[in-house]
Amino acid sequence: MKRTAAAFFILFMVISGASLALGESYTIPGSYNPTGAYNIPYNNIGISEVVTIDLNVTLVNTADYPKFVIVNPRYDFKVYRLDGSENLTAKIIGDEIYHIPGDLEKTTLNYYVGFWIMPYETVLVSFRITDQNPYVVRTADYTGLCSEGKITQVDYLNGEFTGGVIEELPEISLITCGVMYPQLINSPHVMYLKSMFPLMDSAVKVVKYDGIVRMRLTNVPGNPRSCISGDCEEGAFGEKADFWTLFAVTVPLVFPDGEMYGYTPHYTMTFREYMEEYMNFAKKPAPQNVSQNVPQLSGMFTLSDRLLTGITVGFPPESKPKSSGGLEKDLPVWIVLMKGEVEISYRVSWRTGGW
Repeated sequence: MKRTAAAFFILFMVISGASLALGESYTIPGSYNPTGAYNIPYNNIGISEVVTIDLNVTLVNTADYPKFVIVNPRYDFKVYRLDGSENLTAKIIGDEIYHIPGDLEKTTLNYYVGFWIMPYETVLVSFRITDQNPYVVRTADYTGLCSEGKITQVDYLNGEFTGGVIEELPEISLITCGVMYPQLINSPHVMYLKSMFPLMDSAVKVVKYDGIVRMRLTNVPGNPRSCISGDCEEGAFGEKADFWTLFAVTVPLVFPDGEMYGYTPHYTMTFREYMEEYMNFAKKPAPQNVSQNVPQLSGMFTLSDRLLTGITVGFPPESKPKSSGGLEKDLPVWIVLMKGEVEISYRVSWRTGGW
């Protein structure tokens, strides 16, 4: 029969029943719905990922008559000309997300939203996915040799952490469950220029774009304390009632036609270095004159065999990801140790001549 260790702090054992009634308990990692307008999924160690995008795009119409450019309403947009009334904005109102157009005369045609571009005109347009309606990434679960043995509940009394529940493993022959490694919990989506702007019109051309991508990672039960690549905030350790998480992430969006730069904070390693450091750990020879057993990592990682094309699918460390033309080798990877929340950003740009 499965057993649990009902207390892991002595305070939990001495609190009276009356006192417990004044406290609260919740399961780990807990529920997460910060806006009411959408649910943000998180993995089994409580990490959620949302992405915002801000692109400034220069377009030109080489035809001698006007063109109406249809915009995916998933993006806010604003045309930088005249009074700026050619726009569409997403807003959270109550429990719903509303798309609010500017001047309907200028931003709608055949019930589609967009904007007009005049003959031989060059316009600057911003396209944004904001925190009002962010791009939500489903993070992959942490997987390890210990299927159980986790903290599953925490208890508070008058705002003070008092204890909780830890699962026991029924197998007594298993004393340890290996070593914790930073598993990659996301995989990027590729943003090709022609898929971003499939204008289907040789007269309307993209001249250039510049922008910034921001990825916000949140530890659902935690508070805003974090470390990246060992660079920890002062006082980050010792905070009560929160749990540290260790994982790896790469960029959420890849722009292979353009340039990606200005990573903030700077990444820990490339994807190729990450694979060599962690995925091939079991294959590394033991140092000379040192007697040790190299631990096996089977089943401890949830990387994708199609890193650049979708949500991660687990495979054992002995496998190798399929080739994606070498693109994935130099992708940045951050090793993150955090309690609460961290933001990673980078810039992207492209100039005409890429097509």
